Amino acid sequence: MKKINKRIQKTLIRIFALGLASATLFTGCAQKASADDGKEQVRKVIVGTGNGYEPYCYLDDNGNLAGYEYEVLKEVDKLLPQYEFEYQTSDFTNVLISLDAGKIDIAAHQYEYNDERNEKYLFGTEPYTTYVTYLVVPSDNEDIKSLDDLAGKTIYTGGKGSNSTYIVEAYNEEHPDNKINIENAESLTSEEFVQGLLSGKWDAAIATRRDAEKHNKAYGSDAIKIVGDPIQTSSTNYLFSKDDTQLQQDVDGAIKQLKENGKLAEISIAQLGGDYTENE
Repeated sequence: MKKINKRIQKTLIRIFALGLASATLFTGCAQKASADDGKEQVRKVIVGTGNGYEPYCYLDDNGNLAGYEYEVLKEVDKLLPQYEFEYQTSDFTNVLISLDAGKIDIAAHQYEYNDERNEKYLFGTEPYTTYVTYLVVPSDNEDIKSLDDLAGKTIYTGGKGSNSTYIVEAYNEEHPDNKINIENAESLTSEEFVQGLLSGKWDAAIATRRDAEKHNKAYGSDAIKIVGDPIQTSSTNYLFSKDDTQLQQDVDGAIKQLKENGKLAEISIAQLGGDYTENE
């Protein structure tokens, strides 16, 4: 009996040991699976932004992405551990072409609302920059105060597809007998912008107050000025594909948090020279 009991006891010990080893192995596998699942939940998000619109989105002297857009997005990325942001730069027009083609997930280039964009893309609901635009003319010009004064004349509206272009095109549709000639160009330097006005290449341009001040400062004189009432008072939002609602909601939540903790205003002051996140 004693021998039988010893055999049973040894057998039970072996069974228990095997069971313990199996349980340990299972637990280890479960922990690894959980860790792997965690990695799989991190989504890579490709952000499309500009490469020549200083101080918003441009490449610095070392070819690195810099500017307000990038600094804001870095803070958004920190608040969203479920995403990993990567950046792709191009000119203004090609950012939205990349969004159309599914090559990027977020378009970030100071985009204002208009009906055409709203039909194609999902707008963020949490704006991150105010965008009030005016007519800009040479400082000695006293004749131009509004779009009505530009019939038959030429206006520079920024890159093709910009909201400024959209505004003037809408004006021309409403005033077929007093159309304004529109000229577009990508990534102008401050000198090119000011010289375009002073040389008469354009009779007027559209820009924000802060951009006009930036151009004067870079040019070294008060060569240009803003005139009249704002052409448009709006704000800028990120753009997403129509079906990417979760990403849009998460980014909106992060922007709201950056507003509430003062970080967004801090970035605006550092990058743009003032707080342009709520009211101008």
